[in-house]
Amino acid sequence: MQNSVSNNETSSAERSAEPWLPDWDASYAANTGHHRVYDADFLATAPLSPGARLLDLGCGSGDFTRTVADRVAPGQVVGLDPQPALLAEAQRAAGTNQSFVEGPVQHLDRLFPDDAQFDGVISRAAMQWVPMADHPGYLAEVRRLLRPNGWFRLEMGGAGNIGTLAGWLETISRAHGGPAAPWSFPDAGTYLELLESAGFDVDPSHGAYVTTVAQRRAFDRSSLIGWLRSQCYQGFEIDMPPDAHAGFRAEVESRLDEQRRHDGTFDQSYVRLNALAFVPDTLHGRPAEQHTR
Repeated sequence: MQNSVSNNETSSAERSAEPWLPDWDASYAANTGHHRVYDADFLATAPLSPGARLLDLGCGSGDFTRTVADRVAPGQVVGLDPQPALLAEAQRAAGTNQSFVEGPVQHLDRLFPDDAQFDGVISRAAMQWVPMADHPGYLAEVRRLLRPNGWFRLEMGGAGNIGTLAGWLETISRAHGGPAAPWSFPDAGTYLELLESAGFDVDPSHGAYVTTVAQRRAFDRSSLIGWLRSQCYQGFEIDMPPDAHAGFRAEVESRLDEQRRHDGTFDQSYVRLNALAFVPDTLHGRPAEQHTR
């Protein structure tokens, strides 16, 4: 099946007064092992340093946030997430140099009104849940919150991520009165332009980049069902008639063998968008004119 999934383009303002938020709970954390495999890669490419003050957007259950906090101690890490159940899980695992704020990235202006609060901002496997129409706004706020020489390290789903599975789920969702696939999976070119428009330096000669990489991630039937139940269904069901939820889930799981790969496995093709962007002008002491585009 070709990747025919539509990006989630409707802004939170167009949906309702509050940002769109699926009803996740603590089971989310039990099904993130496929992300943990790539922790070392992210850590190796984020300019972490002891004593830094960082913001983690979409920290979720906080398992990776704690790892980052240990790296930057005695610096501080503030975890932001809109889901109370996930923040409660994160707080249980937190170190003494961590704190948490409940809220969505669409409200960064309200949650952090003071400028230049952070040396760096990270986000891992979360921003694909933010409607694309809201990305320019949250990126502008990230730029505002960064100090001189600050940086933003992002990893999220990119164009083509779980393409076959997402298209299949969308078809079943539509048959039950549900929405299109709920994820935002942009391509690297689109995101480069968004970062530039928000005021970031993404010049490769300065160490910045925006790339995508395809990865085969291991799943069996059990772990794929765990992912569907803890992270996926909720994104469809929030805009699906409540009396259709059980039928939607039952059809997906009864037809799951359709998602076996050519080799018989349930492995999934992930595409990850990675970006490292800097606050311009003061980067490495370079004068402002070197960052003019």
